[in-house]
Amino acid sequence: MKIEGEAIYVDSTGKRHSVEGVGSLPDDILFKSLNVSGSCSFANISCDKVKIEGECVGKSINAKKISASGSIEIDAMKIDGDLEVSGSVDSEFISAKEIVMESRGGSIGEIKCDTIRIFESEGINGSIFSKIFGRSSHANINSRVRIKKIDAVTVDLQNCSVNEITCVDAIIGENCAIEKLTVAGKCDIAANSTVGKTIRANQ
Repeated sequence: MKIEGEAIYVDSTGKRHSVEGVGSLPDDILFKSLNVSGSCSFANISCDKVKIEGECVGKSINAKKISASGSIEIDAMKIDGDLEVSGSVDSEFISAKEIVMESRGGSIGEIKCDTIRIFESEGINGSIFSKIFGRSSHANINSRVRIKKIDAVTVDLQNCSVNEITCVDAIIGENCAIEKLTVAGKCDIAANSTVGKTIRANQ
């Protein structure tokens, strides 16, 4: 693992360490927690709790919980608990219990989870995503998170382009384009979103 910025981590024995500036750690370290402000890159790591502010690039990560603000590019993420992101995510595969993303960007292959919510929060100073990337959230009203496949219990989306969704309950909010939606329960679709094909599945 390569780190630029500041990192605080707790190893498997409970000992606390810190890295400032430019540093490196073996990828085979088992972390209890990892907190990075800046940028980090790695091959494969395992950690209970991960918090990232900045940029993160890696092949795979196994964790109990991940929270991130910025840009995340990890090929495969296996999370026992929750994934919380304000920014963009690029990944081939994500599995988690709950996924909450404030974003208008990124590309994801497959998502498996219980609950997923993707949204853009507007406030007096704009969204977190807008602050991170230094541009107005309305610079491109058609910008979307691109996802190939979602398999979940509950789906609540805004600003997403998805090839295929399979779920029990679906809320398709503003600015979404869904090619195929298989839903067993509640299904709400915003007026300015499109769903190419809807299939009602048996619960």
